[in-house]
Amino acid sequence: MLRSILQRASRPGDLAADTRDKQLFVPMALVAISLGLLIAVVEYAFGLRAVAWMPLALALSFALNLALLVLSGSLALSHTLAFLALLILPALHQWSLGGFLATGGISLWGLGGPFGAIIFRSSREALAQFLLFLLVFALAILGERYYPSEYAGIPGHISLYLLIVNLSLFMSFVLLNVMHFRHQRDQAMAALDREHGLLRLEQGKSERLLLNILPERIALRLKNEPGYIAEAFSDVCVLFADIVNFTPLSARIAPERLVAILNEVFSRFDVLAEKHGLEKIKTIGDAYMAAAGLPDPVESPARRCAHMALAMRDLISDLHFEEAPDLNLRIGLASGPVVAGVIGSKKFIYDLWGDAVNTASRMESQGSAGQIQVTERVRDELDTEFLFQDRGTIEIKGKGPLRTFFLRGTATPS
Repeated sequence: MLRSILQRASRPGDLAADTRDKQLFVPMALVAISLGLLIAVVEYAFGLRAVAWMPLALALSFALNLALLVLSGSLALSHTLAFLALLILPALHQWSLGGFLATGGISLWGLGGPFGAIIFRSSREALAQFLLFLLVFALAILGERYYPSEYAGIPGHISLYLLIVNLSLFMSFVLLNVMHFRHQRDQAMAALDREHGLLRLEQGKSERLLLNILPERIALRLKNEPGYIAEAFSDVCVLFADIVNFTPLSARIAPERLVAILNEVFSRFDVLAEKHGLEKIKTIGDAYMAAAGLPDPVESPARRCAHMALAMRDLISDLHFEEAPDLNLRIGLASGPVVAGVIGSKKFIYDLWGDAVNTASRMESQGSAGQIQVTERVRDELDTEFLFQDRGTIEIKGKGPLRTFFLRGTATPS
């Protein structure tokens, strides 16, 4: 019966809270119907036939509530009628049968309305219904003294048992309501914990994504201080690498395979950058840019870049792709002061500006396949630890004549 009534009372547009409230109200109404019928039968059996209609009327009112709930789907209407029935009939019953003590405080069942309002309606409505209950309760008590009932009262030996039963049932009702609130609170807390867990998980994903885009210190600063970031560094070595003849390669192989090759190469470069202490800046097409000496200054940034460049050259010679058997690199290095930071408000990256950046780009673009071209400053900073080939003075676009060198390898074990 319970499941059938719930199915009929449910509506497609019901919220989760509506369904939950109906699942609580229907069994409460069925209990009220059962108790009302039981009390009516007992009173009739004890000869209180003149007043036995009151608990019967209470049972019928809750049956009507369930019928209205099934027909309309409105819990608000059913609860309002239930409140009125619980407010009036128990108080009238108490007055007619000899008073509060004689009936075991049956009028206390009127508190079921305010309790129900807390669950099904709102705190404001619960307070209003409670104040109305106090008024009716007081009138019932005063009515016992000033307007005694003409109906036959309950026999004295039964009053004590009624008091025990009514108070026990009422306290059970209160306990069940408190347990319901505790259950609801625990469910809400569990749901909140799940939401917090999901939020922390998403936040962790966002932070990891941000750390994959920006250096950790810059990412934390950007989170705490939204806006552009600009920092000056006096000693930075910038590395540019470019895959030779990549444009013809991209024209003859499938896009998916092209990206797969780039991903393989650049992912291995990322590992080398982490190993040698460089900060990957970005990739532009088939070009790879990294730098040493930022976002935190380090000793010998040129040395780190030189080892990185040599490792990249060795790595590319060891990689074999069927579609690109002659894969090769041009690499350029330049040292000097740079400005680093983050600008813009969307799709931001950690970027570099300055003469060293432009010069490193020219070292790469005007270099030779399989060679690592460096400026004279880089050669001087590396001193005798590495082997160089003097390329002589060449015309560098945007810079004029510059003396450059090819980095050949290490002079001593690295």
